[in-house]
Amino acid sequence: MPLIKLGIIFAGVILLLSRRWNLGAVLLLASAAVGLLFNYPLSAVGRDALLASVDLLTLRLAISIVLIMVLSELLRETASLQGVVEALQDLIPSGRLVIAALPALVGLLPMVGGAMFSAPMVNEIGDRFNVDRGRKTFINYWFRHIWEYVFPLYPSMMLAAALLDLATFQLARATWPLTAAAVAGGVIFGLVGIQRRPNNATPSSAHLGKVRALATSIWPIGLVIILSLALPLDERATLIISLVVTITLVMILKRIEWRALGRILHKRIPWETVVVLFGALIFRRVLDSSGAISSVSETLVRSQVPLVLIAFLVPFIAGLLTGLSHAAFSIGFPVVLPLVAPQGTAIAPGWAAWMMAGAFLGVMCSPLHLCLSLTRLYFEAEWVPIYRRIGPSTLVVAATAAVCLVS
Repeated sequence: MPLIKLGIIFAGVILLLSRRWNLGAVLLLASAAVGLLFNYPLSAVGRDALLASVDLLTLRLAISIVLIMVLSELLRETASLQGVVEALQDLIPSGRLVIAALPALVGLLPMVGGAMFSAPMVNEIGDRFNVDRGRKTFINYWFRHIWEYVFPLYPSMMLAAALLDLATFQLARATWPLTAAAVAGGVIFGLVGIQRRPNNATPSSAHLGKVRALATSIWPIGLVIILSLALPLDERATLIISLVVTITLVMILKRIEWRALGRILHKRIPWETVVVLFGALIFRRVLDSSGAISSVSETLVRSQVPLVLIAFLVPFIAGLLTGLSHAAFSIGFPVVLPLVAPQGTAIAPGWAAWMMAGAFLGVMCSPLHLCLSLTRLYFEAEWVPIYRRIGPSTLVVAATAAVCLVS
């Protein structure tokens, strides 16, 4: 019965998401449904929602996500990302490397519609090398997301760490092999076979100026990372302080009026991302407090399904059905975590990597993933050639996660 009840709730989540409901609102409704189906008073659900909303972890993550989005918009408006692209095209002699480096560098910041930012440039370079539409779609989509397993500035990465009760950098230390595997898969199934004709790079005498241009464009991202690692403060506050310092410096050096912050906050920030964060952490607390997680976990253990399959497939299916990393983490991790890390114990790095791989590979394989569907439409590509490259690339990442699990 616990599995049937949770299955009904998850089916409702998928149904509402298919009708384009906001994930955060859907998770709030799912929290109420947990209370009704698991005999947990709605007053207690409301109390859990309030406690989760004012929890320092929730507020810290919400502030960090908003600041990251503000920095992304500032870099977009000041053409810093465009400068990165132009410098790369001039510096890298191999066109095969440039076509992958463009979406990868755009992917360093979690900007909404980032795949569409790099798509025209990938298309231009791809045409020079006679790259077919399916391959261009795969390269733009796959390399755009190679950092999401490990990069601490991604909201989804921060949410995953919170749901696994880990610091973001702790999770990154466990999952960095997944990014390496994603790069390897992208190279093998995306770049190999493209002609070796050189890119129109600048002569070596002009390299210094282009390197300077690249550094000028990308320094805010590097500064956030360096300050987050180097500041001798509580690690729970370093990211927020680093972002505030970097945003302030960008605005001063780029001579941006302070009222631009109000415009960005009002018109450019996707506030639904913040709602998703609150909904996910409220949903996790209600699942835990209601006894739903313990009931489902006990049922799964008694079912004698191998734990290694449960830990991978539950997040994978959640990601596949929703196309959202936030949903894959929010739905899958609370169910699996008690099975791999009993109460009071920290999750092992191998299990963290295995669960992350399952969740995110499900998202990457989902036709509901917005970046995939938009990129496919832009390049006017067919689904089959794209999945012929996504499929084996995901197997490379899954195999690497399996090695992390057993090592």
